[in-house]
Amino acid sequence: MAEAISITISNLAEIRAAFVTAPLQMQTELNKAIKKTVLNIQRSSMINTPVKTGRLRASTASKFSNLKGEVGTHTNYDIFVHNGTRYMAARPYLRDAVDITREDTDKFFTLAVQTVLNNIASKT
Repeated sequence: MAEAISITISNLAEIRAAFVTAPLQMQTELNKAIKKTVLNIQRSSMINTPVKTGRLRASTASKFSNLKGEVGTHTNYDIFVHNGTRYMAARPYLRDAVDITREDTDKFFTLAVQTVLNNIASKT
């Protein structure tokens, strides 16, 4: 017959208190990671944007809200440059920027989660 094992957690109150703050900490850290990611993609896309007059590149902008970030342009023809038309080959500068920065994006989000876990661990 198996012997009973008893485990006592002496700092359970501190552990619970640390986890109560986790959602807010995670939101803060994820917002930081989103901002870093979006700005990195914006920079890379601006480098790769095809230039004829410079208007498309100059119109590139980003915006942020809680747990959301966007990169785009303020022209009415960016989609045609990016995806191409029957008269013009696609030049997917924005999709390429996402692919180029993928490794950095992974690092930003891994760091965000690790920071929260380290903060929780330091409080217990």
